[in-house]
Amino acid sequence: MISHKIFELLSNLDRKEMTRFREFADSPYHNKHRDVRALTEYLSRIFPQFNERNCRRETIWNAVAPDRPYDFAQLALLFTYTRRLLDDFLMQEQFWRQPDQQNLLLLSELRRRNLFDLYEKKLRQTGSPTPDDGTAALSRYLLAAEADAYFTRAERRRNDESLQQKANLLDAFYLAEKLRDACEMQVRRHILKVDYSSRLLDAVLREVGDNITEYAHDPAIFLYYHIYRMLSRDEESQRYFEALEALRQRQEVFDKTRLSELYNYFQNYCIRRINLGDERFLEEIFKLYLILIEQELLYEDGLLSEWHYKNIITTGIRLRRLPWVRAFIESQKERLPPDARDNAYRFNLAAYHHAAGEYDAVLQLLLQVEYSDVRYSLGAKALLLRTYYELHEWEALDSLVGSMRQYLQRNRLLADFNRNGYHNLFRFTRRAAAIRSQSAYLSDEKYRSELERLRRELSLAGEIFNKSWLMEKVEELAGCEG
Repeated sequence: MISHKIFELLSNLDRKEMTRFREFADSPYHNKHRDVRALTEYLSRIFPQFNERNCRRETIWNAVAPDRPYDFAQLALLFTYTRRLLDDFLMQEQFWRQPDQQNLLLLSELRRRNLFDLYEKKLRQTGSPTPDDGTAALSRYLLAAEADAYFTRAERRRNDESLQQKANLLDAFYLAEKLRDACEMQVRRHILKVDYSSRLLDAVLREVGDNITEYAHDPAIFLYYHIYRMLSRDEESQRYFEALEALRQRQEVFDKTRLSELYNYFQNYCIRRINLGDERFLEEIFKLYLILIEQELLYEDGLLSEWHYKNIITTGIRLRRLPWVRAFIESQKERLPPDARDNAYRFNLAAYHHAAGEYDAVLQLLLQVEYSDVRYSLGAKALLLRTYYELHEWEALDSLVGSMRQYLQRNRLLADFNRNGYHNLFRFTRRAAAIRSQSAYLSDEKYRSELERLRRELSLAGEIFNKSWLMEKVEELAGCEG
């Protein structure tokens, strides 16, 4: 069987795209190579079954050149030509999806040919993209730059504002993109063990902050400025509500892709606040999820990411919305990506059963979960830890804590926040389990001393995942005193 990148690319097309590629290859303007047309025709006929039987070298050669003896070198060259043609086709497909770029290229060509009357007519028809969420900022700038180049060449400077527009639009595009990148850097600092430098960011923040009323009319600049302030000062939660209100007042100008991106910053902020022990933001992130579900902002091609599914269910469980959670698990199962569906469903159903106190069902479901992803592995281990505690399986719990310590030490890609959060959960759960399992053998004084020491260390510890559950178990131990 031929091993070639072209099969990977073609497998990514749908049937209509494959047909268009075959038509593209049939066009003498794009392709004058007869054998390339024959190969494309064959590939279209067997699409998408690029298997061992259909893609043997001799089989393909016979389909392309049945009247000529097999020639390996010629076949390899033929695949190279066809791959290049496929690249041209993909670029053409992208071009037709960008009318702004089409207009710019046509204007540039009319200017190059000194067809000034036609140029001005086309420029009037094109106009400037309507100010929106920032996605058209670059197109607006390029159009103004093209108009300025035209007026410079044509020496028609009457009432020309293109140079000023070009300067203004470049400023707006730069400010919006600089702030957007700054927001993304803040998020990634919390997730990954990386740091970023951003030259001129201080100047950008100062410019927008000093002229905030003027920039309030630009949704992208205004929102990214407020979101950056929110992300850069975790402890000032009022900034969250200010930024969220700014989004609610302007969200109609954003397309779904950009709106989903913006809401994601608010989700990340809520998650960080929750991980720092601010339980108020559980309700806030749940409200965000309901908005995102209602507006279909979490779905891509009709499918819900397994991680969105997990996060929503985890939040519902922590808020004790168990009937809602059970209904959501079932109603959204078929909207999960097929390759992740069973794993995500079983893991989250196990989490639900744990919250419902049905611990035997948890163990049965976790046995069916595959741990190829570090997030499933960590989440499943944490769920197993809590289940062993509830079932009083002290030896199994102790063994799990030991293996988890080694796992965290070996995995160097985890951010310190995640490493410390899981380390503290397992360490303190083992301490609570030791007090619980030895309670019958400890004097009242020793029991109270150990419990008070655990409470004190918990209060001084940093990140602790599942902290509310752990504190609940500690309070149960306090209720057993005496």
